[in-house]
Amino acid sequence: MPPNSLHSSIVVKGHQIDLGEALPEHVREKLSQAAEKSFGGLKHAAVGFSRDGLTYRCTINAQVGNLKVIIGEAPAGDCYRAFDVALARVVEQVQRRRERLKRNRPGRIAGGSHPAGMDAVSVQ
Repeated sequence: MPPNSLHSSIVVKGHQIDLGEALPEHVREKLSQAAEKSFGGLKHAAVGFSRDGLTYRCTINAQVGNLKVIIGEAPAGDCYRAFDVALARVVEQVQRRRERLKRNRPGRIAGGSHPAGMDAVSVQ
């Protein structure tokens, strides 16, 4: 997926706070890097920021491949730190779910539906 289309599938919103221009770009860049490195196939993501008393709260809703929607939340003293912690939680959940799939379905190839040892064959 080209970087521009991946960036367009990432929505960044602030609830009653001004995010500026740098924070949404930081979010898109870090989420794109994590998707390429860990996720494999990020379909779409919504990242929201809000105030929670004296702290900021970041919520990430990500649809990764065929997995269910993964939600990561984190409060912190600033938006950047809240996002970094929430992203780490999402990455951890994706890794846990993928390991569980590998353990429960050992005959499957990661990312595909062909049994192990079988290649996709085209019939002419």
